[in-house]
Amino acid sequence: MAKKLIAYYSRAGENYVSGTLKMLTVGNTEVAAGIIKEFTGADIFKIEQTKPYSKGYNDCIEEAKADQQSNARPTLLSYPDSIDEYDVIYLGFPNYWSTMPMAVFTFFRVF
Repeated sequence: MAKKLIAYYSRAGENYVSGTLKMLTVGNTEVAAGIIKEFTGADIFKIEQTKPYSKGYNDCIEEAKADQQSNARPTLLSYPDSIDEYDVIYLGFPNYWSTMPMAVFTFFRVF
């Protein structure tokens, strides 16, 4: 049987839900990762920055945009020991201006 990993970046706090800003205790991508885990039984790893973005949506957008413009590679809280054992990797993240959040680039840089 194939060994599977779900690696995801998600942000709780103020987010758009059905066109309205709402405070979320769990980010949208984390919810999706949990659903995928239920169906696949995959291991799960949350990609988290040591310095998270602000909880407020507009502040977060400005911080994320500045990181993207400077091609930042935010430091992560942790990393999996290895991804070599996995046959399938599901990667989840919000779309930040037609690309990945910079923390996801950091995640890939390690491997």
